[in-house]
Amino acid sequence: MTQPKPSNIIMYGPPGTGKTYHTIYKSLGLIDPLIDKDLLKNPNRRNEAVKLFNEYIEKNQIMFCTFHQSYSYEEFVEGYRFNPEKEGFEVKDGLFKTLCHLANPQTSERQTTYQFDENEINFFKMSLGNIYDSDAEHKFNYCIENNVIALGYGGAIDYTKCIDKNMIEEEFRAKYPKDTQFNIDAIERFKNWMKENDIVVISSGNKKARAIGRINGEYYYNPDSEIGYKHFRSVEWLYTDTELPVSSILKGKRFSQQTIYMFYREDINVESLRNLLTDQSENNQEVRQYVLVIDEINRGNVSKIFGELITLIEPDKRRGTKNEVSVTLPYSGDNFGVPNNVHIIGTMNTADRSIALLDTALRRRFEFIEMMPNYTLLPTDIDGINIQKMLRAINDRIEYLFDRDHVIGHALFLSGEKESLSFYLEIMQTKVIPLLQEYFYDNWEQIELVLGGSGNKGDNNFFLWREEVDSVKLFGSNVRGNNKLKYILNPSPSERALLKVYEKYMTDEELE
Repeated sequence: MTQPKPSNIIMYGPPGTGKTYHTIYKSLGLIDPLIDKDLLKNPNRRNEAVKLFNEYIEKNQIMFCTFHQSYSYEEFVEGYRFNPEKEGFEVKDGLFKTLCHLANPQTSERQTTYQFDENEINFFKMSLGNIYDSDAEHKFNYCIENNVIALGYGGAIDYTKCIDKNMIEEEFRAKYPKDTQFNIDAIERFKNWMKENDIVVISSGNKKARAIGRINGEYYYNPDSEIGYKHFRSVEWLYTDTELPVSSILKGKRFSQQTIYMFYREDINVESLRNLLTDQSENNQEVRQYVLVIDEINRGNVSKIFGELITLIEPDKRRGTKNEVSVTLPYSGDNFGVPNNVHIIGTMNTADRSIALLDTALRRRFEFIEMMPNYTLLPTDIDGINIQKMLRAINDRIEYLFDRDHVIGHALFLSGEKESLSFYLEIMQTKVIPLLQEYFYDNWEQIELVLGGSGNKGDNNFFLWREEVDSVKLFGSNVRGNNKLKYILNPSPSERALLKVYEKYMTDEELE
């Protein structure tokens, strides 16, 4: 199977037409081109599709965000963020840069690959120095350059012959009777828990990893180390000089501040970590695909959010293509390009903004898929009421009086359970009529036309009541002008009010 062409897709249409709903199916199809097509079409397998979608989110192969008026380049690509641990500002990767980093791990930061078996090894976190240590960077660089990890706890004692925690405690207490218990715990983990081929992650704060290594040597003691730490293990560095997000290693967790500890196996994001540490070509595997879903893409300032990336997302400008383009990012100075295994799916509500008003640069770089109401999903007979025809009548009238961008989607009338007329009455009152008020700016004459008419006050067969306001009664006999109409929302419409919406409406087939 060849590498799929990167996709930039925007699904657009009126509210309630299933745009966000279908991002799940579109994402799954891009992640796995060989996926069972029935899963993407069969509504009875929706739960199965959602479960698979969430699994890919857990693996960091799918990320989701919503654009809004305050969303910025700093959140999407990179920007300065305050770090309370360092009491200062530092450059933080945004969502899209993080996804691109995960999608393209074959970089200079990875030193070698490691085909690990998660059932045969353990995973550890370590800190090499701490933020309060002025010499922390030197300690880290020493370990990287000498292919070791080093522990500062445990004092000036050689624990080579200590095969269990009791022996470690006996040695330590003989020399340091009042020092903290963590010295003993740290040495026990470092010397006896860590085994050859285990993976150790070197943290950078609680949200990033700055190196990953494979243990390949036994514990040894070095009393004359130039960095002051005396306890060492040899490692093979797999990643160095990097900033990998904690989500690429752990599932829904952050790194603890403890200097050394073993991860719970269930917390390890195995698939994501495997993607970082293995080379698909070694196993004759296909390149993993990644998807970013941007809901409400038209509600953000696209030019501001994407910045220079608006050029990089073009399929023929991606990394590995003939016309590959990369840029130097303004905050970090990193050389950055978008991998060709990253796909972007956006959704756009045309009731918020017409596609004609969308940023021209964005329009040229995306494929647009229109999503309109699917009346066939609605029932034609619920106790004598044709919901399908009712919605079609409403939408044909909206399109005539306003435009097709503001019609009402079928999804508003789907609950996932067996619907009743009381459900449809509630939807009309709480969803449809408020939308009509918004669309027509409280022009009740047009709202009345859309709803198929109105009745006198007290007539529950209509959603609207209409009454004439007597101007003489209000202002006296000297008033000049005609009486005005007053509209009232019926608080308790009957089921027949649903029928009244389309009672006088005729479809093209009926006219023929």
